[in-house]
Amino acid sequence: MAISVESGVATVIVANAQRGQSLDIPGLREAASVIRFDSTIRVILLTGGDAPNFCNGGDVKAFGSADDPGQYVRGLAEGFHEFVQAIIDTEVPVIAAVRGYAAGGGMSLACAADIAVGGPSTTFVPAYPAIGYSTDGGLSWTLPRIVGRRRAADILLANRKVSSDDAFALGLITQRAATDEEVVPEARALAQRLAANSRTALGAIKRLLNESTHNSLAVQLTAETDAIERAAASTDGREGVAAFLEKRKPQFGS
Repeated sequence: MAISVESGVATVIVANAQRGQSLDIPGLREAASVIRFDSTIRVILLTGGDAPNFCNGGDVKAFGSADDPGQYVRGLAEGFHEFVQAIIDTEVPVIAAVRGYAAGGGMSLACAADIAVGGPSTTFVPAYPAIGYSTDGGLSWTLPRIVGRRRAADILLANRKVSSDDAFALGLITQRAATDEEVVPEARALAQRLAANSRTALGAIKRLLNESTHNSLAVQLTAETDAIERAAASTDGREGVAAFLEKRKPQFGS
């Protein structure tokens, strides 16, 4: 099973090591269903499992052997997009532990996460133009929102390889571990810290961030006013304030 849930952290292994660390589409489809309906999930952690690379993208050998490549790849993209939509829509934080290469669909997944932890060898490669394909996994939507439209065009059209240093400078990774071996443990430790916070509050913040891309300032300020009113009146909001005043650790229930 591609997804496992423990203490509020849902770990999703995004790639299949037996298929060259390519996207595990059936596993991601299954994970999307769990994410949508399991209310115990407080944080989602995307990893490449024990492999040295996060994800090498689609299974190109399978593309080449398909009788009808167009229909075959369409089916894969539809399954992949179910998962991407699920992690963008979910009201819990999504962390990507990007160790080694994130190529093609692997880059798409890393860009769809809210937070990405990388290491010295973390490298992003669009890969799509090299095989004559256009992007999928929402990369044409997420990448411009991270690096800007012109930088995104340069990276995608030139199939530019982005090193760890450049990825950090551009915001493709937001935290860097000292070694590649520490990427997943550091990402997991971060997930566990976030899981101790209020699911309601984190969900509201993520929703506001998503809405900010198309809201005017006036609409966003109204949305923030409504959200903070709900938060203040909520059980978690009352508990958080009480814990702060009493100088103790809050015990959030939602």
